[in-house]
Amino acid sequence: MRLGMTATTELVPTSYVQALLQVAEERGVDAGALCRLGKVSPALLANPEGRLSFIDFSYMVAEAISRSDSPGLGLAFGRHLNVSSHGMLGYAVMASRDLEQALHFALRYYKVLGLAYELELLPATDPHAPVVLQAKQSIPLGPLATFAVEALFASLFSIAEFLLGEKISGHQLAFSHPKPAHAEQYQAIFGPAVSFDQPWDALSLPAHYLKRPMALANPATVQMCERQCEALLAKLDVGDGLLSRVRRLLLARPGDFPSLEDAAQALHTSGRTLRRHLSSEGTSYQQVLDDVRRSLALQYLETRLPLHEIAALLGFSDASNFRRAFKQWTGKNPSDYRERGDAD
Repeated sequence: MRLGMTATTELVPTSYVQALLQVAEERGVDAGALCRLGKVSPALLANPEGRLSFIDFSYMVAEAISRSDSPGLGLAFGRHLNVSSHGMLGYAVMASRDLEQALHFALRYYKVLGLAYELELLPATDPHAPVVLQAKQSIPLGPLATFAVEALFASLFSIAEFLLGEKISGHQLAFSHPKPAHAEQYQAIFGPAVSFDQPWDALSLPAHYLKRPMALANPATVQMCERQCEALLAKLDVGDGLLSRVRRLLLARPGDFPSLEDAAQALHTSGRTLRRHLSSEGTSYQQVLDDVRRSLALQYLETRLPLHEIAALLGFSDASNFRRAFKQWTGKNPSDYRERGDAD
């Protein structure tokens, strides 16, 4: 039986620890003190297959932030995580045929990196719609959430530009946290298309980037990396959790959402087991369904689809029921949300 990731699971690669130590030292932080706090030995740092627990790595991050007098440590850390920092997954991404294959490979195997986020590729409303990669916390991060999401998207964006061999344009970055005092650092990395206080954390890319061929494409390397990533997932025992599978099932069937019992059958479990598992994760099937509907609603409101069509796509019998639900989710009416440009 697979277990979910917890704060004590040893999943954080030593390459991440080394990157944190380097950016912390550049900001005047004693790397030795951080290593002592995280119980990081020289032998662990020298081991390319070494792993650190979430909680020990979090202690190190919190101390690095506390001792550093410069903001944006998460952005600097993320920029430092290049393709090779991500190990076998990084090599597979680099050898992919195009950005689309690289992205799908990353979505399948990112858990080998011990990220504290679940990544989802939201379904596009049409072939020309932008690609939206959304991130949700898989482990409560509290005050470290801003550092973590800065690092995640700074790394993803930098790697995407490296793979494409050019500066990306026409993209958007959305962050759920308030605008920080060091917002100019975001613009230096991502450009001007950055917004804060958004309903989610997400990176949006124009769809035409997906088919750009990779200069280092190598199908044999991708196959080799895939085998090793599968083995590593099994070894680390971090296969897809039931909650992630429920979300993906719902996203795959917009407008025709299954009941709890039907979802359980599709996931090869019982309704009672599914209900109990979701409860242990602090949620319920209805809450997950509402979360998926809300996410899709926000995406659909970025289009020119009329409200009655959006309501139908989300499985509501009419637009008035959708309006009531949206008001409960966001505190706003969908038409007001769209008119004020909050979905941009």
